[in-house]
This record gives sequence, C-alpha cells and structure tokens, in this order.
Amino acid sequence: MKSITFNSPQEYTQAAFNRVAELVSQHGQCALDNFVPAFSTEQCLEHLALVASEMAYDYSLIDVHADLYKKTNAELKEEMGDC
Repeated sequence: MKSITFNSPQEYTQAAFNRVAELVSQHGQCALDNFVPAFSTEQCLEHLALVASEMAYDYSLIDVHADLYKKTNAELKEEMGDC
C-alpha cells in the first residue's frame, strides 16, 4: 500500500476535508444517475464547506461539488414539477 506523508497537521486536515467531499459526492451520484435530486448530498456538502471555511481551510474543492449538486438538483426539481 502506498504511504502518504503530510508536512503538517493543517495539510492533513485539508486533505481530509477534500476526501470527505469527494466521498459524499460519490455517494450522491447514484441518485442523480437515476434522475432523483440528491438534496441531502447538496446540504451535506454546503455544511462541510461552511465548517472548512470557519476553520480557515480552503473550501474551493468542496464548493465545486456543492455547486454541481445545487445546479443538478434545481434542474431535476424543475423537470419533475409538483411530483
């Protein structure tokens, strides 16, 4: 197994935030693949970005994932109407 080394605790935490965002996004993808909005995924990613921001970490990668879900969920909701 490949060993990953971090130069500081901050670098480790930043990598952890990014990895969690990636995992949450992957988990919600199956809903989108079935044309079902993934609102909980969107909310989770937005909250993760908020926490990262409040702790002074870079949340730009998390925001990329959150924006994708926000836009896709809005499109799916619009297409579904009042279903």
